[in-house]
Amino acid sequence: MKIELTKEEYKTLLTIVYCGEWMLNSHKIKDDSISKRTEGLEQNIFSFAKDAGLEKWIEFDTEMEKYFPSAAMEDELHKFIDLYNLRQKKI
Repeated sequence: MKIELTKEEYKTLLTIVYCGEWMLNSHKIKDDSISKRTEGLEQNIFSFAKDAGLEKWIEFDTEMEKYFPSAAMEDELHKFIDLYNLRQKKI
């Protein structure tokens, strides 16, 4: 399958993937089948960041041979996670 995205659409996809993966897996203390599948998809999607001109958002760790959100991406996107956490405390 081939999906074509604009830079802004890809940036939105990174936001969805990062926040979604965080929501699914941040509370877990060990890997399970869902975290393994989501990490694989996340790595695939993150691998296109440089091509999209978003290398400031995603970094490749050569020792671990994995892509990770940069501090800049995490700073920008944690506002959504912080808002979610705040709303959960009110429930």
